[in-house]
Amino acid sequence: MTTNTNVSNSGNAVSPSEFATQWSESRLAYPLYAALATQFNLAPLPHPAGELPPQRPTRDVFDADLKWFDTIDENLGAFQIRQLPPETLNASEDGLRAFLQRQLKKQEKTPADRDKIDLLLVQYFALCAPEDLYRKDIGLDDVAQVLRPVLGEADVASLEWCAPLDQILGTIAQCQSLRDMMEHGLLEQGRLLKESAGPLFYDPAALIAFCRFNFLLRRAFIRLLHADLSAVQQAVEALDSSGVKTVDCRRAGFSAAETTFQLRYYCENWRQPFHKDYTASSVRRAFEQLLALRADLEEALGSPHASKSSATISEEVVRSAVASPDDGEKRPAVLATPAPAAVQVSPSNAPAPKNTEAGKDANVPAPRPPSIPPAVSQPANSANDGPAAATSTAEMEKCLEGIWEQLIAAPPSRGRSMSTVVLQDTKVLLSSWEVGAFVADGGQEAEDLRRAVVARALLGLAMDQRKRSGDLSQLASALVLARTEVSYFQGRVEQAKRAKNTEAAVNLGISTKRLLSTIEEAEKLQP
Repeated sequence: MTTNTNVSNSGNAVSPSEFATQWSESRLAYPLYAALATQFNLAPLPHPAGELPPQRPTRDVFDADLKWFDTIDENLGAFQIRQLPPETLNASEDGLRAFLQRQLKKQEKTPADRDKIDLLLVQYFALCAPEDLYRKDIGLDDVAQVLRPVLGEADVASLEWCAPLDQILGTIAQCQSLRDMMEHGLLEQGRLLKESAGPLFYDPAALIAFCRFNFLLRRAFIRLLHADLSAVQQAVEALDSSGVKTVDCRRAGFSAAETTFQLRYYCENWRQPFHKDYTASSVRRAFEQLLALRADLEEALGSPHASKSSATISEEVVRSAVASPDDGEKRPAVLATPAPAAVQVSPSNAPAPKNTEAGKDANVPAPRPPSIPPAVSQPANSANDGPAAATSTAEMEKCLEGIWEQLIAAPPSRGRSMSTVVLQDTKVLLSSWEVGAFVADGGQEAEDLRRAVVARALLGLAMDQRKRSGDLSQLASALVLARTEVSYFQGRVEQAKRAKNTEAAVNLGISTKRLLSTIEEAEKLQP
């Protein structure tokens, strides 16, 4: 390797010793890069499989290999790093540290780089932390000590702008189910804080704070996951002991008469679809199914919590859940706790809306439902879309009014995180903030949330219609509307982020992701 001073890929002059350090670091990281390149076909390997780059490369090999590393970095996402088998990702502390340091040393970092650093830091912490840290209340000093080989000596004084991380962790400590974590929008709040940090994210004190947050978040996720699994197992045993041998578990994707034997087998063999089976949709569906099964079984037990169903587990929950390795961590034992209750009323038997301020005065008119703004109308994308577009506003108004009437007729009790309304035979789940958008005064934020619920409800109705009759016209129309609305909502979420309106961004962001999940399910019903 040449000893002349030269220029690095970042454009800065570097000394021969810096070149040597860069090459040594690259050789340590090479096995991880090679594994990623092979698994995801990112680029052909520059050296035979199983071999490292030479210790003393020629200048051509040096330049070609560093360019290869840069190519992998440009095309690599954090979600792909998560898919590496733990025995590969955790094979070497030196290799993982070198891989992480390459990301940290990049001069211009993108949001994708931030996500990779965020993941790799907690991965490194989980690999190197003493075992006793897994069971104690971890402080910033503890994290700084473990990360010292990566970050060096760092000031661990609390940063004021990182204070919300502790507030989120405090709320998570009160959660009793993965559903509760989702309903509070806690994962999204943490992610928004990372996104809004900008360059401050890379301050060593901030990296330490986020690493601690991610690790404790993962630990809480495992606790809540075990609570949900335990609740499902206990429900199956209770049903079986009471003589119930079949259960309607269609909400969870099983049959209308699923045997308790099969349900017990499912519980005993449930596994998180990490590593080789990992995809965003497969992981989301696995957790959704688990929560839906809990709701189905509690309903079969006649629980007062029966009508509570699962919320969509977002990519930020799954992202945090797999942030560190499945390394045999000793997980705390937890007791299953019932989920919060929900409202469930049907249009066929719902009482008439009441004006609470009017008392018993029949001459005082009932409150009027909110209306669908003109901007919501479904666009006519082609000549064939015209009839569907022409009728969409009326259908949306009818849907919105049906939801509104049920919610004001039977408002949810304080503390309930989700409510269920029934349109025809289709159940529509609403989060607390979505309910508030219908029953309380609100401005543009409430209007956006109502639009999201209506789009989701119409798509659910169309899916059920497709399953019952095979009719595709309603499904096609609802899909066009839903896709259009998603684009609008994504823009509104970005506006809320720029305005530092975290609550609005979190709430509409989660509602939008639920709509996207429903779109994904609806698309499977198309020919």
